[in-house]
Amino acid sequence: MAQEAEKQKQDVSEGADAQSATEKEQSSDNPGPGLGGEGPLPGGGRSIEVGNFRVFSDLRLPEYDMGNCKAYAADNLRREEGGAFALVTDPTVPTRYDLMRFLAGVHIGGQVDLLDHEIAHWPLFDRKTMVLFYEKPVGGRVLVPGEKQRKIDEHDFARVVVEPLMNVLQAMADKGLTHRNIRADNLFFGDPLSEKVVVGDCCSAPAGYNQPLVYETISRMTADPAGRGLGTLLDDLYALGMTIAALGIGHTPLEKLREQDIIDVKLSKGSFQAVVMNEKLPLVLIEPVRGLLCDDPEERWGFAELHAWIDGRRAKPVQSNTERRAARSQNISGKDYYTARSLAQGISKNWVNSLVPLRDGSVEIWLRRGLADNERAKHMSEALRQLQWAGADKRAAEDILIAKSIIILDPTGAIRMKGFAAMVDGLGSMLSYDVQHGRGPQRFADIVVRDIPSFWFGRQVGYSPEIQKLQQAYKNLRYYVQQQSAGYGYERCLYAMVRNQHCLSPMIEKDYVVDITQLLPALEKAAESMSDDGWPVDRHIAAFIAARLEDDVEAQLLALQNPADEVEYSRAVISMLALVQWRHGPDNLQNLSHWVARLMEPAVKVFHSKARRERVEHEIPKLAKRGNLVELYNLINDEQERRKDQTEFITAVEEYSEAESEVFDLESSGPARLEMAEKVGQQAAAFAATMIALLTVSALFLMHMW
Repeated sequence: MAQEAEKQKQDVSEGADAQSATEKEQSSDNPGPGLGGEGPLPGGGRSIEVGNFRVFSDLRLPEYDMGNCKAYAADNLRREEGGAFALVTDPTVPTRYDLMRFLAGVHIGGQVDLLDHEIAHWPLFDRKTMVLFYEKPVGGRVLVPGEKQRKIDEHDFARVVVEPLMNVLQAMADKGLTHRNIRADNLFFGDPLSEKVVVGDCCSAPAGYNQPLVYETISRMTADPAGRGLGTLLDDLYALGMTIAALGIGHTPLEKLREQDIIDVKLSKGSFQAVVMNEKLPLVLIEPVRGLLCDDPEERWGFAELHAWIDGRRAKPVQSNTERRAARSQNISGKDYYTARSLAQGISKNWVNSLVPLRDGSVEIWLRRGLADNERAKHMSEALRQLQWAGADKRAAEDILIAKSIIILDPTGAIRMKGFAAMVDGLGSMLSYDVQHGRGPQRFADIVVRDIPSFWFGRQVGYSPEIQKLQQAYKNLRYYVQQQSAGYGYERCLYAMVRNQHCLSPMIEKDYVVDITQLLPALEKAAESMSDDGWPVDRHIAAFIAARLEDDVEAQLLALQNPADEVEYSRAVISMLALVQWRHGPDNLQNLSHWVARLMEPAVKVFHSKARRERVEHEIPKLAKRGNLVELYNLINDEQERRKDQTEFITAVEEYSEAESEVFDLESSGPARLEMAEKVGQQAAAFAATMIALLTVSALFLMHMW
């Protein structure tokens, strides 16, 4: 876990960490598209205009950095008073769309004001990314690692720290949102007198991504940073408890331990005991810290208990919540485990070696005898029987057994499988991280295809609206992954689950397209330099449209399943792009229209009439010049013209068939006709001769009589 977390943080920061050293060398960068320009300032500084702000790209403000996102000085061009800073996000990590929409331009007591957010070209990345603009807190950080803490009187904790943070969490909970970035070193004093704290950014990365492991609940700390998930208010309250503890002792709890050691001590002793066993908390803070760090979510303090503590009333006492320990241990790879959760974590970290004790029933016996947990033992036995029913793919069945065993032992923890570890509500952000950092989608696909999340849902106890919502969202994922055609696959899962994931199509990836309205302008720009032999819709763009466009495009996606059918494939591509333009514009897309026009030849083949095809081919360049994809599509999809063409074609086919039949009859029945003609001729000649003879005899008879 420690190495994995560190690797994730380093992967996305390699370029960002180097940018400070190179900023002063960037003296002649061109302004990015859509920016107001970049140029030298008095004294050698450089600025970039982004929306209503001017960002100084060589004036770093490291005290406002957020993980891998770097902060820079900024001026608000619409306001003269008040300082601001720009937080440039990492483009390879999705931001939190829901929170940005909620916080932008809104003042919430206890939260640093998010003034605005813009997608802009950042020269040091040589691409577009999201830039967040925050009001600069006037009091500085509350807790700076490595520096002496600014003392907060323990009797003022409620007023200075707890009340402002409760206000933030309450405001977000009312909207069904979570903060997931509550921690001591993300707190600032909101005034020069240090009378109130405000909490910093929570939008620049996936939920929990920048949180130190100690601030995560026992369930979520088992997930990789990118897969910790949105969580609930209870996760934020737990982080609030750890924040109070950190401010009370003057540093982050357990900061000297390795991450795996933090996991081990929290699993074995419980969160509260892990904090206080080597630290001395102020007496007045013990009660709220104990209540908020309760590992049982049902017993954890909420707003009611916090208000009671603030008012001096006795809050609900919290019982000891350490997990049940077995009388004897279960050994995995030479290490002894005494609790079910710790054993689950041990199995996930020793994937291959854990198979033997699972297959031979040792873990099942340990559950029955060591923990007296017959219910879990029964589920473990059932999972083992399913392994025996497995077909030819024994290795896959063994992986499923291990993954299910982890869930049985730790049903509220992360889904873990061969190095992959993510909460169910963090599967999307984990997929995004894997895809953008070289691991690819295979780990995610394996978990979904093998239906591990369904097993996780089945192990949850009681009714939870959050779980029901997740289960509903998960239903389509397996179908998407199993479909191999464009518009489905892992790409569809990615854009369906991660609302602020930008489109990863190589054609437009650097333009950071996160909204369907940005898609066609990005393709219009790409059309200037793209080759003529490829379509402007690939797997990522098809999936992006399917996930983000409100209209149903399943018919078009069905046509894309057969690229060999050039007519239907080309019509489907043009239809999807035209539908996006019709819904969201812009009206003029000349470059993209010319690109599409050059590739419309297969779609023109839908017409049978040569004259009609020539007319359509003549109209295509005219419409392309107007930049309207809808008109281009209507030209090849005019139902009246197509029906007329089809009717004329059927009539022509029938006439041709009749004519061909006559010709065939004439050609194939020649000898018979000659024979019949000869026979008829002979009959006619005989009849004529007979008649002549009769007339002659009659004439002679009459002459003789007269």
